Amino acid sequence: MNTPDYNGATRRADRPASTRAPRHQAPEPALAATYVARSMRTTFCAFTIPTMLAPFLPAPVQPLRLLACGAIYADQQMQPAETRFSPQPSRRRQYTGILLSLLPFIPAFALQAHLTETWCANPSGWGGRMAAASQQAWSGLCQRLPRQVGAVAARYPVNFVLARFVAQMAAVTTGSMLALAYHRRRGSELTVRATPLPSRPLRERLQSRPEAYAIGAAPFILPAVLDSRYGRAILQAPGVPRALCGVTITSAIVGAALVTAVVGSENRQ
Repeated sequence: MNTPDYNGATRRADRPASTRAPRHQAPEPALAATYVARSMRTTFCAFTIPTMLAPFLPAPVQPLRLLACGAIYADQQMQPAETRFSPQPSRRRQYTGILLSLLPFIPAFALQAHLTETWCANPSGWGGRMAAASQQAWSGLCQRLPRQVGAVAARYPVNFVLARFVAQMAAVTTGSMLALAYHRRRGSELTVRATPLPSRPLRERLQSRPEAYAIGAAPFILPAVLDSRYGRAILQAPGVPRALCGVTITSAIVGAALVTAVVGSENRQ
């Protein structure tokens, strides 16, 4: 026979220790540098690397690099981010933030082209001397390479690639800060994900969603056509300002990147 429990210890053991709901921990704020660094990494992988490799391709094939840019950009969109905005912006605000992050590429590339044709083209100016110094350093490096490799490397447009790299990094930094400021003005703060999402290898991403890469590359068909010899012949028709050609191609690239990013954000919903 069991002895009755008069002190209530058994009853207290059956009760939960606390009936209050657990407190939700506030999201940890994330540094703006983390958000900018991820955007810079995405731009470098999706656009800078194809830009660096394009001069090694035959001229008629070089516009096709933009299709590779779209596929790589789509892959970058599928990779998990360490940060998020809290509270989560609406879809309309997400799309506006993406557009703000991409728009600076248009004036950045236009300014780069203008400085290349004016400031850096003047041999007596500071820009011209800087361009000549970088070309001379590159030529010296090519002379140290094996003969056949050095002959190919000597034809590489190192100044154009460096200028485009600087323009890309300046544009992505400005765009990231604009998007970050926009979301903050709308009440969403950049925070660290409480549970980081696992990153999958490239092979698994390809096998799980191969159509995402084709969808990401498809919007870049138009800028690839505009960047081709036939497209540039149309854009550089008599009476058309020369700067308009570059602005049109860049705007088409920005529009294609916007479509790819929007589709990627839809898939992450």
